[in-house]
Amino acid sequence: MTEATSPFAPLWRRKWLILVVGILVAVGTYFYYKHKTPQYLSTTQVYLGSGAEEQSLIGGSSSTKKKGALEPATQAAIINSPLVHEVVVRRLRAEHTAVARQALRGKAKAKASEKSQFMTISAEGHSARGAALLANVTAQIYVKRVNGNYTRGIASAIALARSQLSRIEAGLERPKTTKGGKSTSGGLTTAATLQVATQTSKISQLESELAIIRVKQLSPAKPTGAVLLSPKPKQNAIFGFVLGLFLAALAAYAMGRLDRRLRSLASIEAVFHTNVLAALPSVRRPILRRDGRLAPSKPLAEPLRRLNTNLQLAGTAAPGQNGSANSPHGRGGSARSILFLSPDAADGTSTIVAALALVQRDANRRTAVVEADFRRPVQAKLLDVVGRQGLVEALSGTLELDEAMQAADSVAREPSVPSAVPSATPSTIVQSLSTGAVSVLVARSDADAAPGLLGDDRMRSLIGSLSEDFDDVLIDAPSPLEVSDVLPLLGMVDGVVLVARVGHTRERSAERLLQLLTRTPSAPILGVVANDVPRADLERYGFLAPRGATRWLRGR
Repeated sequence: MTEATSPFAPLWRRKWLILVVGILVAVGTYFYYKHKTPQYLSTTQVYLGSGAEEQSLIGGSSSTKKKGALEPATQAAIINSPLVHEVVVRRLRAEHTAVARQALRGKAKAKASEKSQFMTISAEGHSARGAALLANVTAQIYVKRVNGNYTRGIASAIALARSQLSRIEAGLERPKTTKGGKSTSGGLTTAATLQVATQTSKISQLESELAIIRVKQLSPAKPTGAVLLSPKPKQNAIFGFVLGLFLAALAAYAMGRLDRRLRSLASIEAVFHTNVLAALPSVRRPILRRDGRLAPSKPLAEPLRRLNTNLQLAGTAAPGQNGSANSPHGRGGSARSILFLSPDAADGTSTIVAALALVQRDANRRTAVVEADFRRPVQAKLLDVVGRQGLVEALSGTLELDEAMQAADSVAREPSVPSAVPSATPSTIVQSLSTGAVSVLVARSDADAAPGLLGDDRMRSLIGSLSEDFDDVLIDAPSPLEVSDVLPLLGMVDGVVLVARVGHTRERSAERLLQLLTRTPSAPILGVVANDVPRADLERYGFLAPRGATRWLRGR
């Protein structure tokens, strides 16, 4: 039962809100990554120990590690450097194909381990074919570079060895001059023979090493073996859902800790330190017209009847509180004039007063509704009263009390015996009613006149006159924390009823209101009315039967 929409949902609604946030984040994450450009990973390997193995076979050595073996870390750095990258770019640009253009937008990186002669080249691209092509081209360029440098080195060494062998042979063929001046032809000495044999063997070995493949590419990359790195919409959506739930729950917790709203009936009882007279559920339209008459909504009818009964019991059960000693009107235990207050605006006080008056009307009680809110008057709209004249005119003396009061939507009237002398009190209205009725003193927007009118002795006399002529006098007042106009009313009534709205009333405001009532001379607090209570809380406290029990009873 609400008068205005609260910016903070009740606790049970917040749980659903957290779930909705998680779902929305998951859906948004899915569609975001669904439309992102895919990223594939393709790999190939290069073996660095091939040349060492072949050299060991040629040289007859069992050791696979020879002098000048390739260091994996150094070779990986060469692949990642511009020395290879620039050649790869030129090679791909020269192909002029769609796959080559896709490969150009990717990136390749080599990684090696010190304890292994294998080096892995990884390439990322926007397509599986592009990533595979980039990995293979990078490996091919590197293999060609290393093997080419090795071949050129061997060829240079062979050329040098042959040059040396030619010089040795030329030296042997030149004639030698002896001491006597005679020349003799050079012969093959033992030293010369060894030199020629060494150079010839060296040339033969170098020529055999020309066939050695220094490095070799293993397992060329294939498009079918490419791995999709991103996007992964389903996995990202699951992660987004979990993250959304966590962030929404964290935000809800922080909001609850910082906001400190009263979220349950237990918190209302703990703050106000008094009994809950009634717990009203949340409905869309608290007051509606049924069979041509104003009536509370069906979910509110029974809680309001319980509130009416509890108010009658509260007025008679404790004469020490509401008896003649404390009551300003000497009712001897009957609390007829009741002031309704709430800690915050929009807690539902005006709607509860109007709906309770209609329930008392249906219980054959005569109820007067006094609207003491000059800033936001709503009783004329709630009780379908057309005239604007009311409390201001009655207190200022512009109109008599019976003329200022307006009959709300009431049952049929039976005419009484006409009186020769008209009365100047509301008894002329009351005497003509054989059943319950609701009369209203509406207020108009006049904030300047409120302090002077509500604190005047005429207001006390008006409440006393209404208490004598009506069974119940319900006074709708704004929060005393918001305005100080209603403070004089605290000592003019028989009892005070506090109104708190679950998920809206602030804990700090409730504590301040209790402190204000403790310091200010006022009528006793009859109890608190909890407004806009979730169904689960109503069932937990026994104000509403569980759904399963209701279906079982209907089946009986």
